[in-house]
Amino acid sequence: MRKAAVIVILILLVPLTGTLVPSSPTNYSSVGGLYDAQLLRSGNSLEIPQQIPVLIANAGPWWTYTALDSNRNSIHDSLETYSGLVGVGLSYDHLPTHADLDILVGLGLSPVDVIESIDAVLLGRISVELVPILAQLDGVVMVERYGEVVFYGDVQTQAVKARNSSVYPDGAWQFGVTGKGINIAMTDTGVDNEHPGLVDKFVAGYDAVCYLHTDIPECILAGFGAREDDGSFDPDDGNQHGTACIGMASATGLEADGSQSEFYGSAPDASLIDVRIGTDAGAGPFENYFLSQEFYESAMNGLQWIIDHKDTEWAGVNESLFGIDIISLSWGITSHEAGGSDGEDMHSRILNEATEAGVAVSVAAGNDGPDNDGLSGMGSSSISMTIAATDDQNTIDRSDDTIAGYSSRGPRRDNGDGNPYNELKPELSAPGSNIIQAEGCVTTGSCNNNIGQDASGNTYTGRGSGTSYATPAVSGVIALIMEANPDLDPMVIKEVLKQTAERRGEASVPDVDPYWNRDFGYGMIDARAAVELALQINQSGVASSDIDVTLQNHIIDVNTSGGVITISGHAWSQSGIVNSIEFSIEGGDWAEVTYEIPLEEMVAGQPFNWSISLLQSKVNSGNQSIEIRSNGDDGQSLPVLLTVMGTGGGLGGQASSPLAFMLGLIALVGVAGAYAFYQSRIDQPDVLVRAISQEEKTTKTTSNKGTLKIAKGKASKAKASKAKASKAKTSKAKASKAKTAKSMIDEVVEAELVD
Repeated sequence: MRKAAVIVILILLVPLTGTLVPSSPTNYSSVGGLYDAQLLRSGNSLEIPQQIPVLIANAGPWWTYTALDSNRNSIHDSLETYSGLVGVGLSYDHLPTHADLDILVGLGLSPVDVIESIDAVLLGRISVELVPILAQLDGVVMVERYGEVVFYGDVQTQAVKARNSSVYPDGAWQFGVTGKGINIAMTDTGVDNEHPGLVDKFVAGYDAVCYLHTDIPECILAGFGAREDDGSFDPDDGNQHGTACIGMASATGLEADGSQSEFYGSAPDASLIDVRIGTDAGAGPFENYFLSQEFYESAMNGLQWIIDHKDTEWAGVNESLFGIDIISLSWGITSHEAGGSDGEDMHSRILNEATEAGVAVSVAAGNDGPDNDGLSGMGSSSISMTIAATDDQNTIDRSDDTIAGYSSRGPRRDNGDGNPYNELKPELSAPGSNIIQAEGCVTTGSCNNNIGQDASGNTYTGRGSGTSYATPAVSGVIALIMEANPDLDPMVIKEVLKQTAERRGEASVPDVDPYWNRDFGYGMIDARAAVELALQINQSGVASSDIDVTLQNHIIDVNTSGGVITISGHAWSQSGIVNSIEFSIEGGDWAEVTYEIPLEEMVAGQPFNWSISLLQSKVNSGNQSIEIRSNGDDGQSLPVLLTVMGTGGGLGGQASSPLAFMLGLIALVGVAGAYAFYQSRIDQPDVLVRAISQEEKTTKTTSNKGTLKIAKGKASKAKASKAKASKAKTSKAKASKAKTAKSMIDEVVEAELVD
């Protein structure tokens, strides 16, 4: 019985054996939460810092705060000192009606087009003396001067990590995405989709130039008048710019002889919506103002057509190719005032409308260099994706990439809406210098579409540079993301690209954002990382509508030292507050991080630090994936994904519940009791055997021999039972604590037997 008591006591001490070794390193304590491995670093807190929301107030209608009209007289400032004839458009506070158009006709004007998405009417070239009269018309909120359309016109696909290479062996294509089923609206000078690398890509097309202006020479030569507007018309490229750009987005690399070249676009299986807004003259600046005016009107008309047809069921194609997914714009519209566009001009606002309608927009930042006076229209759109150009030095390796000398720098001019984040343009950068082009059938070359020729025999030659050529590479990457996760809306896609971009340069306005740089934006686009994050969101079941893009959560550092894995980061909300930051190991339950105690009260937009400290020996051995998210009132942030190396065993460091612990303890006590019982049963026959054996030696009687046989039989059975109990005990003692207890028990028993 004495041994049984000792055994039971030892078993009861099993849960305490861990205390014989320090459970937490110096300056740490156990959190005692969901994960046994989680530690609380000295000086940190389990409570998230208090934050004061700074809600961006509704500034009112755009015309009440825009920088385009500083004296609020409803006249674009650049018109105040202009004389002569000038192209203008009118913006209304409502969708223009027939009555509004009749009033304009009564003034001797001929409205060119109504741009429904932005409540605007294009008037073409009029006398500037009419401007004050127009500003007084009922419902007119702005008389705006036309801008001029400017086209900003190998290794690129590998450098953005879409296609794998020896430098970056894991490209986005390895996830099985190539842009299949995604339609890119190349809004440009037209596309010669007969080119070998563009064959079978055409889904639908529209010629905005000749739809509005049937009498210009380019339209008469190429088809005698207006074009169909149902998507059935297939425009040609007389300039080369459009064909080159779509090649960078989606070329297959095929040559005329059927051989495979290396000139792939980012999304080689993406399809084409060909929207022509320029001709073989390209686009401005022009000596011929009429031509410049016509391109501005064509650009606005073409973008409105895209919005109107974003869900169209195109004739003759599979339903997977219905609609329009992406607008790729490798051009901009000049601004007439100092500081550039503030994003509230007609051509910027229509891109906002397209984005809100569900069409992702990738637009060039412009080629005005580091000393540019702000950004032009289009690239200043508040919510589209504005793309800067890098110089990849004609190598795949990104380490030597620099910002291209010609690439326009940010920020955008302040529009006065109280939101500092929409001035942070450009957002992204991609290779745009010295890029190989798919050859179009241009009127100035040996191949001419106007005389029945086409680009079917063309190849990939010549090199071009500009933000024009960086933009379609990003458009192709957007197609990869859409294929990976069709649920993501354009705003979330932009956030995915921003979060996964490779950071370059110091923060230009750290008081607003700790990452944005006026040259590179949020960094160089990384197709593989972006697609991987899109897939993770898809697999986790998080809906696009549940992601709040104003919640920011970023990793600062990951290191392992002294047996502790430490992940540190910071988070903030651009307007409201962050309610919590959580992490999950290997898809397990969510646990909250720990927080650095701030020295002062926090306000929205101000980052605060958090950390996750894990005892490495309590994290499962090998690579373990960790997902981290921040939560707010309107959803969660994009997840942050990383991998750490554990050295322990068990259930991934996840703590057992108190009930499970008690049940385990009871089971151990039960095993100990059974073991003690068998030991006590064995001890009694052993003593009896020794006594009878001595008596046999002394008396040598027959009766004692019989007793001895009986005693030996009992002892044999007891020993068999002892062996059986020992085997059962060994099979149950698999946990490390139980094994430790067993060794201690065996030592005590052995000592007693020796005694």
